[in-house]
Amino acid sequence: MGPCHYLFLSEKFGFLEASGGNRILFVSARLRWLIALVPVFPPLYLVAFAALRYWRSLLPPARTVILIYLGTQAVAALFTPQPLLSLTLALLRGVFIVALILSGVYLKRSKELHHLLPGLVVVLALAFLSTYFAYGSHWWQRRLVHPYYTVTSVGLVAALTLLIVIESRISPLWRIVIGLLALAALILSGSRGALALFLVGEAAAVLVQGKRFYKALAVSGVIAALIFGIYKLTNHVFSVRHFFSLGLSGRDRVWEGALAAIRSHPWGGVGPYQLGPWLDYRNGNFALWEGASALGFHFPAWAKKLDGAWLIAHDIFLHSLGESGVIGTLGFLALLGLIGYAVIRARDPLLAAIFFGYLVMGLVDNPIAVPSLFFAEVFWIAGGMALAQAGLAVPLEQGLAVDDDQLGPDPL
Repeated sequence: MGPCHYLFLSEKFGFLEASGGNRILFVSARLRWLIALVPVFPPLYLVAFAALRYWRSLLPPARTVILIYLGTQAVAALFTPQPLLSLTLALLRGVFIVALILSGVYLKRSKELHHLLPGLVVVLALAFLSTYFAYGSHWWQRRLVHPYYTVTSVGLVAALTLLIVIESRISPLWRIVIGLLALAALILSGSRGALALFLVGEAAAVLVQGKRFYKALAVSGVIAALIFGIYKLTNHVFSVRHFFSLGLSGRDRVWEGALAAIRSHPWGGVGPYQLGPWLDYRNGNFALWEGASALGFHFPAWAKKLDGAWLIAHDIFLHSLGESGVIGTLGFLALLGLIGYAVIRARDPLLAAIFFGYLVMGLVDNPIAVPSLFFAEVFWIAGGMALAQAGLAVPLEQGLAVDDDQLGPDPL
């Protein structure tokens, strides 16, 4: 037996070290638990800042595009009504996105996203329980609610769960149980954007040769049949009626506000997290989302000052133009272009499903705006994974290249 067969485990640094000195990257048990808990306790994703030390893992083309993105965000901030505040927020957000991308480079394999499943299941189960406690025996007639996820976010979680379950290698029984839970949550969320994310993501995965997703085409048929069947049989399920509604749910007024902000500040926008006042048509009425309000939660008085910070333009491109103008949006598009190129080149079905599914949902929402409850962070981490798989980044550990060709079965 050669010396390279003697491997020593280091959970502190997350790599296997052979006696010959080669380091082989793996995801430690501690990190797997952290990934699983993020959907339940979102602040845990702040550990992504630790990945900034892997900046040198990016190859020059990727590094150049990311620097262009950061530079355009900084320059755009100087043209906003509050340059100093905007510059600080733009750099903080930009560095966070870079940290998430580098976290994806470190993880590299999309199968590491499978560790999200336990947390996703907890979120969906809590949504069903919350809806029952909020509305009683008629809970199934309402859209699913959650203490700290919005209705649309619950649908997004359900769509992401379905995409991961299809790709995962868990036991068939658990795949069926989790899949049915996610399917029911997607339908009862009534989120048209989340449904589009799943369907487009599934189609993208099939196009990049995702063999498991061929079987999942039947899931789309089941979803369509269930939604249409329930719609025809009864008008009491509001979430199902919502799928067939052509209404914009107030988005037209939000888009008008975003366009007004763009016309007023075309070059640099109004600044990160400062678009809210332009989008707010509630006439000062301040309330938590439906689920939290139905469960009796209320915002403390001090939080009302932050109300506009998380209002979105319900379109990723309008939101970018509103916050960072033409200058910042050019850098944003360059970054998306880099990730899109990497996703296509990597030909990883799950990464393709996430990238293209999120972009389509982004036409009526903003699922990639950070910070979020975790789902936007998943998008940027998936982008980093695509860079690593496409050869635009080389995973590093302590400044040395990782030899992952010898990586066998998971250590656990």
